[in-house]
Formats: sequence, C-alpha cells, structure tokens
Amino acid sequence: MAFVAAGLASAVASISPAAPPVRYGTEAEARAMLRKAVALFEKEGRAAIAAIGRSDGPFFQHDLYVFVIGPDQKVAANPAEPELLGAEAAALRDPHGKPYGLLLTRQATEDGVAVDYEAKNPRTHRFEDKSTIAVKSGGYVFACGYYLPPPESSHAAAREAAPKKEADTWSGRWTATDEDGTPFAITLDAAGNAVSERGEGQRGFWIIDQDHIRIDWTDGWTDYLLPTETGFERISFAPGARRDEKPSNRTPITKEK
Repeated sequence: MAFVAAGLASAVASISPAAPPVRYGTEAEARAMLRKAVALFEKEGRAAIAAIGRSDGPFFQHDLYVFVIGPDQKVAANPAEPELLGAEAAALRDPHGKPYGLLLTRQATEDGVAVDYEAKNPRTHRFEDKSTIAVKSGGYVFACGYYLPPPESSHAAAREAAPKKEADTWSGRWTATDEDGTPFAITLDAAGNAVSERGEGQRGFWIIDQDHIRIDWTDGWTDYLLPTETGFERISFAPGARRDEKPSNRTPITKEK
C-alpha cells in the first residue's frame, strides 16, 4: 500500500546521494532493548533507572534508546535527551503539537503499546517519524522507539511530484462510515485538533503528510484521509496495528460543504 509506506517514512529532509548510509534501528531491536530495561528494573528496582539513563550505557545504541516516565508523571531517565529529566510528561510534544508524553503514560500496558509521533533522531539530528513502544511496570512507564527511514530517492521524487493539499482542504466537517456502515462525523479544526463522533466519541490531533493527512486519536486508533480519483477515503488502523498490514477499516469519506 503505497500511501502507508509514504506515511510511515515521511522525509523531513533530503539526503545527499554522497552522504554515508545511516543505520536505523528496527522494531525488533527496540523491543529487545525495552525488554532488557524492564527486566533490569524488575530485578533491581529504582536503582535500575540510573543505569537506563546513562548516555554511555547499554540502553542507548545507535538511534535506539530507552526513556522512563515515573509514577509522578515526570521524566525519570532519558540518555538521549538528559535535559528532559524532571520534565512533566504532559508537556512533551512533537513538532506538530502532539502530546506524546501524555499518550505514552495513558496508553502504556504491561504487554506494550505503540504510539506514533515525530522526534529528533540522535543520529541524523532530523525530526523523523517514530514509533515508540510503551510498557508499564511498577508504576513506571518504559519506552523505546524506532525511527522510520526516509524513502529511496526514486520514491522521494515521486512524492515531490504528487499534488499537496493545503490545510484548508482538510479542515472542516467530514462524513465517514464505520465498518458496519454506520455514519459518523469527523471535525478537523485549523489548529490541528480532531473530534470524532464514532462510538462514544474520539479526540485527537491531525497533521498533513504530503498529499494526505494522519489523525492520531488519543484512544490509540490512527486514521489516514487521502485523495482518490473520485474523492477521498479513510483508512483506519486499530491500536498497535502495523501500518504495513491490512487496515482495520477502509471506507469513503466526504467533506461537508
């Protein structure tokens, strides 16, 4: 599914053909590092937090690192960004204003849940798409994410050639349908806030990504709205679902006039 590959590998800066290749950590590596951090905490307790926060320690490798949010909802360890120690999780936002710290603390489970946002890659020093797995243990939230590499140059050229939709194209009220055909409304405001009447209601944040938009709902669902030959469609992924797999829902969506 071409749009998913584009959406998950958003190119926020061009890479010179002569630049040396950058090694990106994988989801499997991120999960393995996270498991080790949680295991260390469950064995040594709070003493493990200091070890996790060491910039020269085993929990900061390449572009992968574990960070921790404590029971007080403040950053307890972050080897890549030590200046964030003590910061309120609710104050952590990505460049689009998405409160990823709040989402991580609210959605974290013992088994782990993924939260997508943009963050600065410590290797490339660029803001890139990131998927972070959050695990709750002993009142703490342990998180480790992996960055999604930019597309190959040929893909990037195709994306640049695609028409881009401005914010006013997307902001407004939309009529969508659920998988069972039940209609509901999605309202997007110009400030990037999203409200859905689906089920008991959803709230979230939306951003433009080339020729489509991504809506991240606070309940963990993710929607993509993208143009088609005849209008627009909504593609929806359940919490924790991989973006390269079949979506949970794919239906037309219409903007109200």
